[in-house]
Amino acid sequence: MKPQNTTSSHTPVRRPKSSRRRRARTAVLILAATLLVLSASALRADLFTYGLVNDWSDSQNPNGPWSYNQNNTPISVFQTFWWGQPGWGYSSIGDGCIIRGSAPTGPDPFGGTVPPANDWQPGDVMMHALSLPYGGDSTFVNVTWTSPAGGTINIDGRAWDGLIESGRDVAWSLIVGGQTIAQRSSVFGLSRTDTGAQFASNLLPSQSLTGIPVSQGEIVEFMVQTDTYYGEFVGVQENITLNTVPEPSGASILLAGYAAFFAWRRTLRSDNRR
Repeated sequence: MKPQNTTSSHTPVRRPKSSRRRRARTAVLILAATLLVLSASALRADLFTYGLVNDWSDSQNPNGPWSYNQNNTPISVFQTFWWGQPGWGYSSIGDGCIIRGSAPTGPDPFGGTVPPANDWQPGDVMMHALSLPYGGDSTFVNVTWTSPAGGTINIDGRAWDGLIESGRDVAWSLIVGGQTIAQRSSVFGLSRTDTGAQFASNLLPSQSLTGIPVSQGEIVEFMVQTDTYYGEFVGVQENITLNTVPEPSGASILLAGYAAFFAWRRTLRSDNRR
């Protein structure tokens, strides 16, 4: 009787090709997911808020993204006007100025008496439309904001009558990238809480104050222009929220590619060992 062979032969079981294909597909999915996650983190959006009143400067013009102008040129003179309020402007009587402060009171430089303020609180930003005798038919007082980055913006604001003087009125326009999106032909008698003072109530057809696409360097302009022989003070509040979406850096994409590639190779090597 022959002794039985107690040593059993063992043949390695190889995984079928279909299993290896599934694992390869899984590796590709891991690669794609890694790229997506890392790229999304590189494309994280940032929100920045700017306010004409809160960002005001008595010492710099331009002031960050803001500029206080006549036509396209920043006003270079900062002086104290006849009622004791300092601000940006070329004329000591305050015609064509942009200020943040208190309303004039008492006798004016021409021997008259300044009327009571309509809606002017200490700390308000006021823009005086340039009167016609000083060039108001071709020189317009405006505040501009220049976008520091590409993205989208939301604009919120209002404009109203700071002083009510008989025979004086002002129009305004809100312009983004050279295109007027809102405007009003008269502020006479308006207070800041009136519906007619709100930017949103003066939009042109098919225009919006939200989700406006802007490129880096694009300009938002708020401009006032006299409707009458003499200009007047217009109160303005303007707030802009910038939502930026930065481009992914080359380093971020390269790291994402390396991470995904090595994950894929590791999966293939594991398959080959089996």
